[in-house]
Parts: sequence; structure tokens; C-alpha cells
Amino acid sequence: MMQFDRTRCGSALLGMSLILGFAASTSVGQPTEAQNKLLARRAAEADCYRKLAETVYGVTLTSETYVRDFVTESDEIRTAVDTFIKGVRLGQPRYYDDGICEIDAEISVEKLVTTLKALHATHYKGNSVTTVDIENVKKTIKTEVFRVTGAGAPRPELPPELPEGIEEVLTPLPAEYLPRPSVPAIWKTIPPQARLMAVRAARLDAMRKLMEQIQGLRLTSDTLVRDFVTESDEIRASGGARNFGIGASEVSKYYHDDELIVEITMEIPVEKVITRIKELHAEHYRGNRVTTTDISNVKKTIQRTMVRATGGGVPPSRFVSQARAAGVEMPEWSGERIKATGQGTDPQIQTAQGKLRAARAAELDAMRKLAERIYGLSVRSETLVRDFVTEHDEIAGLVQGVISEAVAEEPVFAEDIASVTVSLPGGEVWSVVHQHAKIVKRRG
Repeated sequence: MMQFDRTRCGSALLGMSLILGFAASTSVGQPTEAQNKLLARRAAEADCYRKLAETVYGVTLTSETYVRDFVTESDEIRTAVDTFIKGVRLGQPRYYDDGICEIDAEISVEKLVTTLKALHATHYKGNSVTTVDIENVKKTIKTEVFRVTGAGAPRPELPPELPEGIEEVLTPLPAEYLPRPSVPAIWKTIPPQARLMAVRAARLDAMRKLMEQIQGLRLTSDTLVRDFVTESDEIRASGGARNFGIGASEVSKYYHDDELIVEITMEIPVEKVITRIKELHAEHYRGNRVTTTDISNVKKTIQRTMVRATGGGVPPSRFVSQARAAGVEMPEWSGERIKATGQGTDPQIQTAQGKLRAARAAELDAMRKLAERIYGLSVRSETLVRDFVTEHDEIAGLVQGVISEAVAEEPVFAEDIASVTVSLPGGEVWSVVHQHAKIVKRRG
């Protein structure tokens, strides 16, 4: 008999009986009948994916192990299983007079078993699940397919706990339900050009973070894109390290409504990054550690189609002063970039790999100094960021998260010393301290 984790799934799918989930309709303006059908269909599709995810993750592998336990062993396994669920076969939608849409969906048990065995061979590092356990799933389930029926009413909201990336494959929202950009009242306390300058700063910050992600992509077991770039002066000179981000597009823009911080998310297709690395490899690379096959394998190892990063920006400090004069209480440093420079060296600094190690040491030194600077920032006349961090573990973790996302500039080498400067917008630190201090205050 098939078993499920009821604390997470909420209900079991015994005997493959159908579970219907209905959502209350919400009215937004006066949508047309066609738009209502699209919304209901989208909600029903999401309901199918959610129920199938509950079913798949609740499958018993051993007497005490579920697929959910198997998945938690590795991010690669989770991504692959979520991708497997996205391959569901959806039936034709059925519409009822009250606006409800129903859709049948199914996933082959044989395909699930094949997928789990492949993931076990490639990624699984535990010892509680064997391939024999996975093969026995077919015997214990006593059916060839998982079938569910999803249901939904016209509404733009999606149900919670959807598998990662499911929203990408759902029927798109009607245009009138897409979020409209708006500028909160606080942003009207500064001139329009100041807002544009904050947006530009946020976009540059997002691009820096995007480049950090790209340079951190693994080409071989011991080589990153950063190593690939560092190994050749020609690649560095050609702008290879800077031009990976060409073709990045803006995904979203968010203005904070209680402080002058804007966040922008940028993304670039992995395919474009791979193409650029291959071009540089063919034109300039003279080493033997990275092949074109290694580069092509990047798509397989990162299990996603986009590289995405979010950056923050604030208006120049002179405009922040104007906002403060209008009654918005923000510290001076919230409108500036906080910087720190670190130094490092290596016995083989004259070689490409030695320079890389020296630059990493310098970056770590800079991050340590940056953290010290941030903890010493004044929030109020009698309070430092360090006081907030010491008092609340939640804020401490969030501030550490912000610091870890600081952007490192290109290393500078002088004699046997590498210097690296790291920085981040003060507005990001202010956002964490200000927002979460308010939350903690309300809880108290």
C-alpha cells in the first residue's frame, strides 16, 4: 500500500482517487469571459502540479523513507524532480456554469522510477535508499500512472507550495492582471532625475551580481569561469570577464514604499553565456584544463535556463538629504556605497593560479573589513548596526546575507600584493536593519 507524509500533503491519494481543490473567485475590475476562463484554467493547472508534487514527494521508497527525504539530499535532485513534475500530461479543460475549470493530469510511474534511478546514480550520496528500493516502487503502488484532477476559479493568485519553476509553464495571466509599475509617495519627495539615478545604480548593482554568478559557474570539477578568465591575459584584455552580461534583460523593478530604495532584477539566458565562453575559448584559450565539452556541460550541471540577480540602488546623498528634510528619517550612509579594500598574496603570485589565489585572499580580507565598517554604522545617535545584530539573531543573519552579496571590483596587482575593493549600497543594509527592526518592535 502506498504511504504519504500527511503532515505535508494534507491528504493521501489512496487508490488514485481524485482530489478536487476549489478556489474562491475574486473580482478585479470587469474581466471578460475569455479572461475569466484563462484565470480559471491557470489556477486548475497549478492545482494539478501541486497535487502531483504532493503525490510524488509522498511516495514511499523504504519503510521509513519517502521521495521527499531522498530529494532533500541534494539541490540537484530537487531541481530534477521538480523538472520531472513539470513534464506532466495535462488534459483538456472543462468549464462549468459557475466559472470553475477542471483539468485532469497524469504522470507515468515507470517514468518516475526511471528518473529516480538516474538521479540516484548521478547525485545521491546517502546509503538509506538503493536502486532496488526505487525499483520496488512499481510493486507497492499497484498502478501505472498517477492521476489527479485540478480545479480552479477565476483568480490571479496561485495556490501555495507549488514546485519550483511551475509558474513558467502555466497559462499566462491576462494583460490586465499583470502588475502595473507605480511610484510610492516617498519617491515624490525627490526629483524625477534622482529616481532615475537610483534605478541606474540598482541596474548596475544587479549586473555586478549577475557577473559574480556567471564567473562562479563551474566548468570542470576544479575550474570556474573565473579561473578560465584569469588564465589568459588575452581573455581579460578582450573584455571577456566584463562582457558575459551582454544581452541581460530587466525582469522586474520594485520601489520600497517606506524608504528610498529601488530593487531591479536582471537575467541572462545560460545559452548566451555558454556561447560567449565558447567564442573566447576558440579565440584565446591556450590551456588544456577546459574543453568545449566542459563548457557545454554547464547547461547540465546548473539545471536552469537563466542566470538571475537582484541589485539595489538609492538616490545620490544630496537627494536623500532633501527627502530627510521632508520628514523621512534615513542615516547619511544609506545614500552612499560602503567600501572596503583588502590585500592578499601568494608564494606563486607570478603565475595565473597564484594571482587568482592572491585575489581571493584579498577579497576575503576586504569582506572582513567591510563587515567591520557595516557593524560600526550609526543607525541613530546612540545605536549602531552592531547593537541590532547583537540583540536579534534574525537581523544578524540578514545583515550577514547582505554582506555576503557585496560586489568585488577587479583585483589590482602591485609587486607581490593583490588588492581588491568590495562594496555594496548602504541602502541595502538600511533596508534590512530598518524593516526588520520594525517587525521585531511590533512583535515585542
